[in-house]
Amino acid sequence: MKNLDDRTLELPDGRFLGFVEYGTPAGKPLLYFHGHPGARLEARFLADAASRVNVRLIGIDWPNDIAALAHSLGLDRFAVVGFSGGGPYALACAHAIPDRLVSCGVVSGVGRTGFVRSFLAAWLPWLMLPLARRRCFPNQEQAEETLTRFSDRWPEPDRVALEIPGVKELMAASLVEGLTQGARGAAYDGALLGRAWGFEPEQLDFPAVYLWHGELDSQVPITDLRALAQRIRQAKPVFYPEDAHISTIVNHGGEIIESLLG
Repeated sequence: MKNLDDRTLELPDGRFLGFVEYGTPAGKPLLYFHGHPGARLEARFLADAASRVNVRLIGIDWPNDIAALAHSLGLDRFAVVGFSGGGPYALACAHAIPDRLVSCGVVSGVGRTGFVRSFLAAWLPWLMLPLARRRCFPNQEQAEETLTRFSDRWPEPDRVALEIPGVKELMAASLVEGLTQGARGAAYDGALLGRAWGFEPEQLDFPAVYLWHGELDSQVPITDLRALAQRIRQAKPVFYPEDAHISTIVNHGGEIIESLLG
């Protein structure tokens, strides 16, 4: 699935926002927030499903600026979905701009963590990502080899998902793109995941917050998401007993889009 458009938007403060579009140009808009580390190209996970059901899928590199992007693209109301580290950004939209959203989804999303894990999340990215950029993800070929090597330690559903045609290539491209300008941006994004979100899950007063998570997820424990679901008053959780971190979005893309925009 080739992207329809891959470009940048200059924001009023002089910064640039990268985004890519898949699916149907005139379809219902769905904004995709990528995981950590990653880039807008990760939205391709849902590209085929979006094309089948008339959805305009937009992958974004800086989710906190989506209001500016929505204004530029002429989007009045839209859905958002965050994968893994993009999950808190999707929930932040449900908190900050609920009047602009039709639905909010979190797939294999990061939940609230305790002190020790928050401390590690705040500092490890600054130590690990520069090394990972040089040795693991400097280009597409090396990134694919790294994913193959890392997958030996993944749960079986994720190993199987990685071997589906296009999945390994998609993940490698997202990782390379996310680190191509250096590791600083990705490290800062990772550090944010270890900090307070700026709101409590109990404060969300939004009628359509969907949570999808695999019970075999080894990267984000299912216990974290069960606890998060209990704290969001109108959460609609779906837990898959036979899925893990990556396989959830690979195997259930159509269901995810149907729930958000059907």
